Amino acid sequence: MTSSRQAALLLLLIAVCAAARGEEAAHAPAVALTVLETDPATDARLHYKEPFYLRFQVHSGTPVRVLAEAYYQGQEVPVATIRERELRLDGGTDATLIFHWPEQPTPVDEIRLVATRVGQRQPATTLSLPVNLVWGSEPARAARAVPRWVSEFEALREREHALDPDYQAYRKHLSKTRNGWWIAAASIGCFGLAILGVAWVLWRRRATRSDQVE
Repeated sequence: MTSSRQAALLLLLIAVCAAARGEEAAHAPAVALTVLETDPATDARLHYKEPFYLRFQVHSGTPVRVLAEAYYQGQEVPVATIRERELRLDGGTDATLIFHWPEQPTPVDEIRLVATRVGQRQPATTLSLPVNLVWGSEPARAARAVPRWVSEFEALREREHALDPDYQAYRKHLSKTRNGWWIAAASIGCFGLAILGVAWVLWRRRATRSDQVE
């Protein structure tokens, strides 16, 4: 078989696979997103790194992943979010969060929940939630009270983290890094104190000699 025929067959195979995927997507159940509640309310001022939680419901018929994004006047705001929440079977109820650590107060007027079918790249649907949020640059003096569903969601995330080897490896690496910084800081501090001690001893000796000479 010549190379041209092989190339033609390859292109035909790719086209058939693409058509099959397109037909599968066309016959896949529609994905519906609904925001059930938020914490705090959609009109709020948040502190530095303070999370904004969203509880949502998905009807999909197939497993999906859901990600939260933040926007202001149509432009994406580079906030932090947790990784995509994956819902098995035909959807269900879950939650997610976003937070920000700006150098100056940063507004957000829209949050988008993006749902993507597992195994695909193109979003199946996007839900736009109008909000009036402003993240400040000052940290909160105390943790705010949260509703029960937020506490349950955070407890679920802790259980998921305990079963996630990648997350545990990350925590271990972070702990070693922090310990390394503490050890380095302690070493520098001890070295500085040692220098001060030697300087004080030398000063005392000079002072004593000066008194003896006088």
